[in-house]
Amino acid sequence: MRAAAFIALLFGAVACDGAKVESAANPIRKVVTMLQKMQQKVTEEGKREEDLYEKFMCYCKNSGNDLAQSIADAEAKIENVAASLEESTQRKEQLTADLKDHTANRDDAKDTMAKATALREKEEAAHA
Repeated sequence: MRAAAFIALLFGAVACDGAKVESAANPIRKVVTMLQKMQQKVTEEGKREEDLYEKFMCYCKNSGNDLAQSIADAEAKIENVAASLEESTQRKEQLTADLKDHTANRDDAKDTMAKATALREKEEAAHA
């Protein structure tokens, strides 16, 4: 009885090993397994791509609004900057004209001081 059980167990083990070898060596099983792995891989890649697409679309929607707001702010700022530039240009012209006037007045004052100094020296020499 023990011998029969041992033989049955031995055949069972050989049959299991044979099934493993047969399934591992079966080309159709290899192809099916490979296709199942490929399907799983494609599904995972598709999910990653879908997540990336969702992030990209969110970025496009949000950055589009930000960009439009930035453009509107810049266009509003253009008018302020243009007015400021015009004002600065006019002020520069005014300051340039004032500088010419002050330079001319300073030169006149120097001439007047030189004449007055010469006149005092002449009067001092005449009284001495």
